[in-house]
Amino acid sequence: MESKLTQDVGPLAAAASSFPLLVYDYKHGVPPEIFQTVLSVADGSMRTIQVPEMCCEYRCVETPQGLVLMVDAASRSCWLWNPQTGEKTALPAMDGELPDHCRCLVSDTTSSPPDWISDDVAPPDPLVLVYDLTRPELLFCRIRGGSAWVKQSYDMGLCEVPGKVSTPRAIGEMAAVQGMYFYLDHESVDVVGTLVILPDDPEPCLELVTFKAPLPTLATDAQRKVTRHYLLESSKELFLVCLFYIGCTLDRVEEVGAYVMDFSKKEWCKVTDIGDAAFLLGPRCFAASCSAEEHGLKSGCVYLADDCLGDSNDFHIFDLKEGTRELVAPTQDIPALSRKPFWLVPVLP
Repeated sequence: MESKLTQDVGPLAAAASSFPLLVYDYKHGVPPEIFQTVLSVADGSMRTIQVPEMCCEYRCVETPQGLVLMVDAASRSCWLWNPQTGEKTALPAMDGELPDHCRCLVSDTTSSPPDWISDDVAPPDPLVLVYDLTRPELLFCRIRGGSAWVKQSYDMGLCEVPGKVSTPRAIGEMAAVQGMYFYLDHESVDVVGTLVILPDDPEPCLELVTFKAPLPTLATDAQRKVTRHYLLESSKELFLVCLFYIGCTLDRVEEVGAYVMDFSKKEWCKVTDIGDAAFLLGPRCFAASCSAEEHGLKSGCVYLADDCLGDSNDFHIFDLKEGTRELVAPTQDIPALSRKPFWLVPVLP
């Protein structure tokens, strides 16, 4: 199944040259309508618009690849929407509702799997993958030739919390690289996992393959209590960004580190120079990369828009090479939001 749906250029497509955008969603009026205030982090310009694709009739989930998964709340019809062009690609309709807390990835279909993956693994299959952040369940479908969404469970063991009932663990961070999906397993002694397609299955089925790769730590690790992790793809490589906090709270970031996966050694290697790239981090472990020069950003920097402790609309810029940091606030007031600010990033080719 492959079809293209197009429509007139919308308000976001008109601002395509300003991507990446930080989007602030809010409701206004009676009955409430959804509006968006969009901030271009390149020049700080802001404007309030109403995007038809982000109205109450649709669930929209942004991806690090720039495309947005749209699901009609009534009919459950699905599309991949390119907010820079207005183009939509039809997908199979869903049988059920999207999970309340989920992330979406679109696989890179132009690369071959890494050398360490077995020859028995099938070539990359263009997929849209939705993973539930609260339970071990996946939803995925083929972009080309798919007839239905496939729902699949997986087993990563139980989350053991003293005094509470054990619950199945779910993947929290994931990145699509070279047609494959990589994730972290924090409980299994620093394991990196991969979801791969098995070639002999008549229907697409994702199999978990894992290898050990200890997570990075600070030199002052005896004091460090909290680390937040973000997985992302950049220049067809797997990167990990770590936010290190001293003490038991998330009040202050002590250090930001970027690491690239060396698949030959199966280890994370620290880097301070990520070239022309800028890394964009958001809520629920969202992480993406784009060209800094092409989009007017500061090269070699991490842009963090993820206030996990409050409702701040500010964002941080961490310069990995210089070791500096900057806090940037929107230039205008923003109403109470219906969700945390999220990124719309340039669509990858």
